[in-house]
Amino acid sequence: MEHAYAVPSFARQTGLSCNVCHSNPPELTAFGRNFKLKGYVLTDMTANDKVGNSKSLLLSKYIPLSAMILISNTAFQANQSASQNNAAGFPQQLSIFLAGGYASHFGGLAQITYTHSDDHFSMDNTDLRYANQGKLRGKDWEYGITLNNNPTVEDVWNSTPAWGFPWLSSESGVSPLASPLIDGALGQDVAGVGGYSMWNDHLYTDVTLYRSEHAGAPTPVSGTGQPYNII
Repeated sequence: MEHAYAVPSFARQTGLSCNVCHSNPPELTAFGRNFKLKGYVLTDMTANDKVGNSKSLLLSKYIPLSAMILISNTAFQANQSASQNNAAGFPQQLSIFLAGGYASHFGGLAQITYTHSDDHFSMDNTDLRYANQGKLRGKDWEYGITLNNNPTVEDVWNSTPAWGFPWLSSESGVSPLASPLIDGALGQDVAGVGGYSMWNDHLYTDVTLYRSEHAGAPTPVSGTGQPYNII
């Protein structure tokens, strides 16, 4: 599945244009990293806003929904035997995002995607966060919990495999013959929970533990017939 980087619901929530959080999409600016660290909860134009100042639940006033449609047509230089040369996808992909702050300390980016080749909707990249802040040794300390389904999707720099090149590709193209397991093979096929923190805007730590869930496979998971077993 393709990756999504910036979505309109984030812009509506913050009132800011996309380039405030993204300098070279999908990579994040310092403001964008702060937004993600705070659980996607910021609602106005300062990166120093505290998360969850109010004692009320503060549910989002607006439904944080966005959508993306990708249409494609792939032509090969040489005609393929017994096949149609132009492979059209209409849509190749249709994604719906529930992205933004859901409550005073809780937000996320959850993506559901329809793919033409599979002809059904399924769960795509999802990162749900609880965020808070305080002081540690007199310095600002931001911390939180992440629940996600793709290793490195929680990275606050958006620079590791889940956010890497190629950003868009044809489903009809030839895929690489070999790649590291972490480079997409585990996406949406594992469940992970972890903790993260940023201290003094300099020291970032993130530890997440994953377990196979094998989407579409019978439960309990046995690993039978899967390309890899429990991690």
